[in-house]
Amino acid sequence: MIQNVKKVLAPIDFSEFSMEAMRAAWELAKDLGAELHIVHVVAPHHSFLEQQSTEIARAAALAEQTEEELARIKKSEFGNSAKVITAVTTGAPVVKLCEYAKQNQIDLIMLATHGRTGSEFLVIGSVAEKIARNAPCSVLVYRRPAR
Repeated sequence: MIQNVKKVLAPIDFSEFSMEAMRAAWELAKDLGAELHIVHVVAPHHSFLEQQSTEIARAAALAEQTEEELARIKKSEFGNSAKVITAVTTGAPVVKLCEYAKQNQIDLIMLATHGRTGSEFLVIGSVAEKIARNAPCSVLVYRRPAR
């Protein structure tokens, strides 16, 4: 039940959609007295073996920049609340987010959808759908209100 939610995960990619979902997750977390975990996954580029060290350095630099941006968001959006936890991880987004949820005993993942359908959905795939299928907890998909 929704009353038993103590930890909410809001994955963000810094898009407008994910930032809106993060804010909605915060409102829900506040109403429930829950923690909000904001997580960004740095997805590695698929590269040739000889470029592996360059890719590792790129991912490390991106992770550091992302940690700084998450700290800024935590301060500006949430007043550095102790109820907000930020994290950065590197890897395949669906796998890493599901692992994070399991390791941190997340009760609910609230994420954004861009509402893609048809051939675009088939070509791109849906991170939201894959997380819903593989997550160790409930998933709430935030869809932007019609404007």
